[in-house]
Amino acid sequence: MPAWISQLGHALPGAPLAQGDVARWLEARLPNGADPKRLRLFAKRSGVETRHAVIDLLGGEGDELYPVGRPHADTQVRSRAFARLAPPLAVAAVQAACPAGPGRITHLVVATCTGVVAPGLDLQLIQALGLPRSTRRTMVTFMGCYAAMPALRVAWDAVRADASARVLVVCCELSSLHLQTGPDDDALIAACLFADGASAAIVEGGEAPVGLGLRIERDACAVVPDTADAMAWIAAADGFRLRLSPTVSRALGSELPALSDELLGGIPRPQCRFAVHPGGPRILDDVVKALDLPADALADSREALRIAGNRSSGTILAVIDAMCRRPWSGPLAAFAFGPGLTAEGILLTRNP
Repeated sequence: MPAWISQLGHALPGAPLAQGDVARWLEARLPNGADPKRLRLFAKRSGVETRHAVIDLLGGEGDELYPVGRPHADTQVRSRAFARLAPPLAVAAVQAACPAGPGRITHLVVATCTGVVAPGLDLQLIQALGLPRSTRRTMVTFMGCYAAMPALRVAWDAVRADASARVLVVCCELSSLHLQTGPDDDALIAACLFADGASAAIVEGGEAPVGLGLRIERDACAVVPDTADAMAWIAAADGFRLRLSPTVSRALGSELPALSDELLGGIPRPQCRFAVHPGGPRILDDVVKALDLPADALADSREALRIAGNRSSGTILAVIDAMCRRPWSGPLAAFAFGPGLTAEGILLTRNP
């Protein structure tokens, strides 16, 4: 039984925040030893013009979590905020994907790396969406920006195992709850790139195209050797901290040609569309070079980064959602990256 991504939706919290305003807000909170010039440089080069936050970042809520001149909120406070604020955003993404309601759902797969609470977001969504208590649930946690790929794979496996399965996939990330203001470059880069957002998808079986008509064809995965220290997402007393090496994009680029060939299975690259997780502008540039793509091949990925920043696991689904708002048919190769270093790909075919 073929498996299809039949519905997609994305949600952003609050009004858009200008990157320049966020940078000035961050600058007021830099600790001793942090370089304001580095912050301004990273903000300028981030490829982000606007972003969204689930809290009133530039107002009272931002001051409460990140006071000027005093220690910022601890992980317990941030986790409680996630438990309170993630469900409404995740529900909004489901509503965007399914305006008439999600309908019959047999399985729920939830991905996040910005909140670790139990009972978790999966159980909160069961209640908020009125799903059956018998719904099979899977949590994909702490896998970072590529987590939508294993989440979709779990959904795909469920449909292949049971043709009657109808799986709701939700990726919800609240990066604004884990801002770090330096002094190291890793923290400043992350603060300039990461933002909040949620995505949802329905995966179901059918002999004929269903909904959007995105058939899941195959997937591929590669872990880059000797790169375990290049990217790390670590729980600390004051939230989650990102460790990021400047070699990340180059290391991923070295693996992409072989991974792309495996994923495409003989389909010439010029015949394929590409959706790539916009981890940052340098990663997108290196993907274009590594795969010898036209300069505008990743325009949708760059636009997703420009208008709302890197929303971690939810971003690649947002890119695909935006692409599906235009008429086209044929193969689509989607890639996302994260700790490991890990590169994951999924090949979709859109049928009119």
